[in-house]
Amino acid sequence: MDTLRRVKMEDSRSTVPPVNDDDLEEFSFIFRTYKIRFYGLTVIALSNIASSLNWLAVAPVPEPSNSFFNNCGLTTINWFSNVFMLVYLLAGPLSSWVYERWSIKLGIVIGAVLQTIGAWLRYFSTFVSDPTGRLALSLIGQVICAVGQPFILNVCTPYAALWFSADGRGTASMVGGVANAIGMAIASLIIPALVTDADSLPLGFLVIACITTGFALPVFFIPKKPKTPPSFSASSKDKFALTFKESIIQLLTNWNFLIVVVAFGVLCGLSSALTSVFAQIVTPYGYNDDEAGYLGAAFIIAGLVGAICAGIFIDKTGRHKILIKIFVPIIGCLYLAFYFVVSKNVGYGAIAAVVALMGFFTFSLLPVALELSIESTYPISEAISSSMLWMASQVLGLVLLIVMDALRNPDGKMNRSLIFAVCIVFPISILTTIYNSPNKRIEFEEKNRGQR
Repeated sequence: MDTLRRVKMEDSRSTVPPVNDDDLEEFSFIFRTYKIRFYGLTVIALSNIASSLNWLAVAPVPEPSNSFFNNCGLTTINWFSNVFMLVYLLAGPLSSWVYERWSIKLGIVIGAVLQTIGAWLRYFSTFVSDPTGRLALSLIGQVICAVGQPFILNVCTPYAALWFSADGRGTASMVGGVANAIGMAIASLIIPALVTDADSLPLGFLVIACITTGFALPVFFIPKKPKTPPSFSASSKDKFALTFKESIIQLLTNWNFLIVVVAFGVLCGLSSALTSVFAQIVTPYGYNDDEAGYLGAAFIIAGLVGAICAGIFIDKTGRHKILIKIFVPIIGCLYLAFYFVVSKNVGYGAIAAVVALMGFFTFSLLPVALELSIESTYPISEAISSSMLWMASQVLGLVLLIVMDALRNPDGKMNRSLIFAVCIVFPISILTTIYNSPNKRIEFEEKNRGQR
């Protein structure tokens, strides 16, 4: 028994930890799932929608926001989005520590409360008459929202492992990313409709604050954990858990995991950057903020379809690797197509079609990458491995957004920024072809199911 307290994987290709018959006697109960798990998943989804609304509070309406904040400049307006990615460097690991040290529920509560406080501070900033003070208080509210975001965004994968069986984990893990994307789509549609000029920006802030508060209230009623575990891997989590330090060392030396981190970080970061500057990309070609919002919605809605299909596919087949190896090269080709249809201004319909396809294939990788991050690193805690993926996406999203902003053409167009995006995506296509880790958690459960 003592030898099983800590399992150390010799290298990234090592097999899952062995289990003998004596150990299995401790797990003689029947694994089961509870319907209440869907309540928690729904509340997490709503919290992710609110998180996206707070993140994109001004991004879909850069010009009215710039005017409201006394012409502070588009670079400053972009920092309302950038700050979410920057703060993630500290708040991301903190959220994982809270999940592990206390509970998943406490982490969700912390995130929801911080988001609510930040949203109302941002709204109250509109009553400040001094332009500098108004901008400062609004950014303080944005920073508080940003601190709360990782507690909400990171929770879906560990929540799925805690409450869902093997044939539902992929779909459940996908919900967080999909809900976050739904929030992005809602922001792209309703914020331009609400904020038509500088004077109407306070209304947009008020609506977001009210939605955030309404979605935060049900969080307090999420159950802490199920009465009995849903799967063998969930039941043996404490038995085979590594320390936080050991987990980090294992992750940083597992090259299959690092491939997933880089691919997920770059593609998810690029999608975040694009969502933040869609209006700035297309408005120089004669399209208005509403039309830019429709593009953002098309990107995300098509992505929802792709993510749902991918989540169901990997739950039913377990063939995660085939999707990441096929879809990433397709995404690279689509970014190249997006550059041409925008720079040549071939028409709004063509731009919308390419954007929708980009969204479909990009968001399809959400459940795939999140599950691969766990399958390639089991028995490391899901809260640690998945959090590293989201952290990579936030950090790289910030870097990519800053670079794209710096590459803006003198005439205001972002053609050079789109070329940069193409040059970033294509090398990732090559990298993902060498991923070859087995699905260790699935193999572990299948092996021990047979022994029982």
